[in-house]
Amino acid sequence: MKKMSFALLCLFLFAAAMQALAAAPPVPTEPLALKGSKKEVMFPHAPHKDKVECVTCHHNVDGKENYQKCATAGCHDNLTEKKGEKSLYVVIHSKEKLKHRTCFECHTNVVAEKAELKKDLLGCAKSKCHP
Repeated sequence: MKKMSFALLCLFLFAAAMQALAAAPPVPTEPLALKGSKKEVMFPHAPHKDKVECVTCHHNVDGKENYQKCATAGCHDNLTEKKGEKSLYVVIHSKEKLKHRTCFECHTNVVAEKAELKKDLLGCAKSKCHP
């Protein structure tokens, strides 16, 4: 009986581990270029992966995690407007509380703790966002 219970427990743990591994794609090693209306934004996953949960940016869509790019058709695919929840610009730059956290909101919180990072994280020209 103990062997059967142990075998079932191992099978359950293996199945759970496989499901968790299959759910999230590998984290990109190269920075992604988010091409908007004027300035390209470079998004490096590496410095974010240990500080921010994937679901913060790749938020739930229809109750499931969505690992699509921000500007995927139907998501934040309006690359020219500076208003509305479909606007990529708004998702990146909004200072106001939206349904989901914005890049600027997170960067503002980091700068509040480390003021020396202000130009790197909140600056437009020659920042880490717009190199």
